[in-house]
Amino acid sequence: MKKNVLALSIAAMVGGLGFAGVASAGIIQGTATPTATTLGATNAAGFQLSEGGTGHNLVVPYFSAQNGNMTVLHLVNTDTQNGKAVKVRFRGAANSDDLMDFQVFLSPQDVFTAAVTQGANGVLQLVSSDNTCTLPRLNSAPLQATPDGAKAANAVGFFNGTTARLNPKLSADALASGSREGYVEIFNMADIPSAAVYNGNNTQSNLYKTIKHNAAGVAACDSTVLNPAVLTTDYDGAAAEANAARVGLATPTTGLMGDWYIMNVPQTTTFSGAATALTAVTAGATPVAARGNFVLFPQRATAVTAAVANNATADPLFRTVDVGLAKDAAGAVSGGTFTNPVIRAGQYDLPDMSTPYFVAPSTTAPLDQAQALSQQLAVGSVINQYANDTSISGKTDWVFSMPTRRYSVALNYNGAGTTPAARVFTANILGAGTTAFFHDGNTEVTAATGDARICVTADGQSFYGREEQFREDGAVLSPGQVAQVRFCGETSVLSFADTGNSVLGASVARQDTGASAFMRGWANANVNNGGNGLPILGASFQKLTNPSAGAGFSGTYGITWPHRSTAPVAP
Repeated sequence: MKKNVLALSIAAMVGGLGFAGVASAGIIQGTATPTATTLGATNAAGFQLSEGGTGHNLVVPYFSAQNGNMTVLHLVNTDTQNGKAVKVRFRGAANSDDLMDFQVFLSPQDVFTAAVTQGANGVLQLVSSDNTCTLPRLNSAPLQATPDGAKAANAVGFFNGTTARLNPKLSADALASGSREGYVEIFNMADIPSAAVYNGNNTQSNLYKTIKHNAAGVAACDSTVLNPAVLTTDYDGAAAEANAARVGLATPTTGLMGDWYIMNVPQTTTFSGAATALTAVTAGATPVAARGNFVLFPQRATAVTAAVANNATADPLFRTVDVGLAKDAAGAVSGGTFTNPVIRAGQYDLPDMSTPYFVAPSTTAPLDQAQALSQQLAVGSVINQYANDTSISGKTDWVFSMPTRRYSVALNYNGAGTTPAARVFTANILGAGTTAFFHDGNTEVTAATGDARICVTADGQSFYGREEQFREDGAVLSPGQVAQVRFCGETSVLSFADTGNSVLGASVARQDTGASAFMRGWANANVNNGGNGLPILGASFQKLTNPSAGAGFSGTYGITWPHRSTAPVAP
């Protein structure tokens, strides 16, 4: 699915262009062309969505390390001239809490691969033998080394996920399970130009040299170069642009491509798909890929000030302005005093999808970006097929991923004990009309003193059989019945008449159709939401078995069909 660009308003666009060169701790609007003193002029005015294309930002709508699954990611830099400083963040399915984040420094034409598995402690673990530079460095036991001290090819490294941001009221087992399912955000924070573009001559920056793979396919990843360039320096103040350009950085251009597959070796089943790409583009009737703002923040736990967080993210748990405990349909927030944020953001929490990419830093800029992204992802209905044929042991899961919901509403768990979790809203972030995507009226908190989730209820659903059968509503959300499908999780799974382990082994945010669906057919989930739609990505995952497969041959197959959708319709 590909949509036309949704640009900012003329006023916002002109205002943004008028602030070229403005910087705010990690966010810089570049000027001129990339040189040793300038980053390249920011000329983006909006986003263009392309499922399966290339872009500045990518979203992997679902990953799973549940029930024997592992998820493999391929991150590709299709830019043959510029390296990319990329942020990768894994978020939990329940409430989009951060599970793991790190930085990857792709050289031109580079591919970074990694597998997400269940670690020995039950918590999410990422494993890779890739030789691309990362911060922090991949752990390994032990690291093999080449004579020059660089990591050897095929040395296996790993990152351990964390449950520190998950609901503290959960048991240890529930926390571990909550880390094994969710979605992935990927952002190009900055370019690292090669000799062909850096300073207009053949001088390469040391940063470019250290991320470039040698003849053996190994990047040096010299910490004496990487650390001062991207880890220990927070680019801020009047000289921020010149300082960032001097070490070999530039404003981000497009070119990232991503693919994923979920594999279950014991069950010989694989599902695959392409990451959804969002490209920052110029204004006008024929937009083209543009340069976004420089948005590189150090990968450190150093706390950022409230002022920096307010300029850099729409996440309501990190902000102190334009946030509240209540939100009306028009987007106005009220209730609560936020002298301090619910969570003090660290530098590693930034950037996120709402970090301003095409307007000057301000307290409202992240809200504008979150709104633009949500409008690009908004759909009025979700349509796909399902099949549960008993003759082939058919099973079907639908995944619904809402990667921008976190920027409208998040959960404050209020610590351990019996204090109920509460929604915290960010102001505005409206749909195509004048109604907020998420507000008091269409969200609720379930199990507030336990396994708390923010739920959004669909307007309705219809199930169709292949022979013109038709049935509406009646979906079951265990243990009770509800009238409509509910999305009780940032990434939720709808299984079709399956009370056991579903296709994906989903357990964090799962519901079932019960007897509503037919054995095979298609369905339509209505998420028109008053003409604003809901920002949803996802796919239908179907598993089937060939009963005629001979001994020693794999007879289990997986099918992945991306959701089809219709645009929201004004009431």
